[in-house]
Amino acid sequence: MTKTICILAYEGVELLDLSGPQSAFFEANQCQPDSYEMKVVGFSTQAVTCEAGLQIIPELSIEDIGNCHSLIIPGGAGSRSDSITESDLEKLRKLMAHSERVVSICTGAYLLARTGLPSGTKVATHWAFAEKLKSAFPALTVESAKLYIRDGKYWSSAGVTSGIDLTLSLIEADCGKAVAHYVAKHLVVYMKRSGNQKQYSDLLDIQSPRQDRLGNVIDWIRDNIGRDITVSLLAEQLCLSERQCHRFFIDETGLNPAAYVEKFRMQVASDLLVSSEREMKAIAGLVGFSSYDGFRRAFIRNYTVSPSAYRNAFRFI
Repeated sequence: MTKTICILAYEGVELLDLSGPQSAFFEANQCQPDSYEMKVVGFSTQAVTCEAGLQIIPELSIEDIGNCHSLIIPGGAGSRSDSITESDLEKLRKLMAHSERVVSICTGAYLLARTGLPSGTKVATHWAFAEKLKSAFPALTVESAKLYIRDGKYWSSAGVTSGIDLTLSLIEADCGKAVAHYVAKHLVVYMKRSGNQKQYSDLLDIQSPRQDRLGNVIDWIRDNIGRDITVSLLAEQLCLSERQCHRFFIDETGLNPAAYVEKFRMQVASDLLVSSEREMKAIAGLVGFSSYDGFRRAFIRNYTVSPSAYRNAFRFI
């Protein structure tokens, strides 16, 4: 069944927050036709100017939409400005009430918060605006360290390209891992590489769905990336002996368990280096290293450059 996606455009919207998710849903349709029907909507059908200066003309006013499956609220300076009136917010509340999922991207969390979310609702936003959001809406639980989170029908993501990470999660929930994997490859997701390297992450090939058991243990590794992940723990998750676990990883990923976990840690670390201002030692701890020296050696082993050199070369913020 085709799901309707409504993406809100307003004066001062961040273009990437709007176009990134729309491109991901478009690619999902290329892989699995008619999965989504996308509509760019506005508080009216008058043209709006995004932060980058381009004009966008909404197809529909949100007043003209009975309901939609997923309402996407992008970020942008306009989300925090007085140009969005109480009348606009009331229109938005009505559409939110008739949407199965409400998704904010980056500082779209401000606009989401302005509609009056229930006390204690968890939201993510761009790290640079997290403290301001906490101060403005103290009843909310602002998760400043996470790329994206879900709290009931509300989904929210951190800065800029993490909106695509969140959208991939939505696509996986709707269409399955194979479609999400296809989209990730076609959007060149996870990291920017130099011209002589593959443009998509090696982990995308490793994560390509082959067995539900593999997908489940990958999810467990992601959720426990800061821990000391031993072969014994992995074997326990797989309900296998340690020897069987070793063979399972070799067969499914081409890597032994330790090598796979290290590569996964390095992928998460590389994302954090590019998308956050965290200190190197803090990133090392977040991805499971007790010392920065050990982290630095592992990073150089995987990327042939130091973490600081990688950050300087690929950061986009």
